[in-house]
Parts: sequence; structure tokens; C-alpha cells
Amino acid sequence: MERIDLIVKAIVGFAAGLFSIITSHFGIFFAVLFVIMLLDFISGIFTAIYTGEKLNSKKGFKGLFKKAHTLILIGCVALIEIYVLKSNGVFTDGISGVFILMEFVSIVENGRAIGKLPVAFDKFISIMKNKVGESEDHHIHPDEQIKKG
Repeated sequence: MERIDLIVKAIVGFAAGLFSIITSHFGIFFAVLFVIMLLDFISGIFTAIYTGEKLNSKKGFKGLFKKAHTLILIGCVALIEIYVLKSNGVFTDGISGVFILMEFVSIVENGRAIGKLPVAFDKFISIMKNKVGESEDHHIHPDEQIKKG
């Protein structure tokens, strides 16, 4: 089974959509995604400062533009789903759930880079980044990973 990350993402997307159906709270995952993206951006800044990496406004804006594009894309899905397909937003919540997972992975990576997370998260990160079996770099100390990358 090569792409375990796709299975995990599919399960998370399905669970998010199912949660929305069961609770009738459509749109919550989109709001949570926005907050998680903000927290990821802040944790990225903390990581750069902690590791001594120079803050780079170009890199920061590039990250913000990627996050903004994700929100625009999901917003478009919501508009199409609700107004064209006459649905309630269940697919939008499913997609938002998957992006929440991906942002969480990024926050975990940032925490790992500053040495504030247990090594047990390494396997989770490897699975979600589809790096299982590719290399053993995830066992290297975070400071050495930064120097390599």
C-alpha cells in the first residue's frame, strides 16, 4: 500500500462530511481551516526565529498567497455546491477537513523543527507527506534536517 496518506485524507474528508450531516453544522470546518491556517503561519514564524533562519517576507507572502488560494478554491467549491448543485455544503466541509489535516501536519513539522514534539510524530509526518520507505531522514535530529534541506 503505497499511498497511505491518500487513505487517511479520504477517511478524514469522509468523517468531516459525515460530522456535518449528523450535526447539521455546515461550514464549521471552513471556519476552523481559516484559524488553523493562521496558527500554521504563526508557528512558521516562531520556527524561523527559533532556528535562526532569517525571516523572509517573500517566502512569507508566498505562503500567505498559497493559503489564500486554498480558501478561494474551497469558497468556489462551496458556491458551486450550494447554489448550483443545491447541496448543503457537505463536500465543502469534507474538503476543508482534509486541508485542516494538512495544515495540522505543517504545525507538527514546525514544532518538530524546534524540538518540542516527541519522535512518535515522525511516523505520522512521514505517512502524511508520503515519505514512508523513501528515506530514513525522519530519524535525523531536526537541526540536521534544516541544514540538509
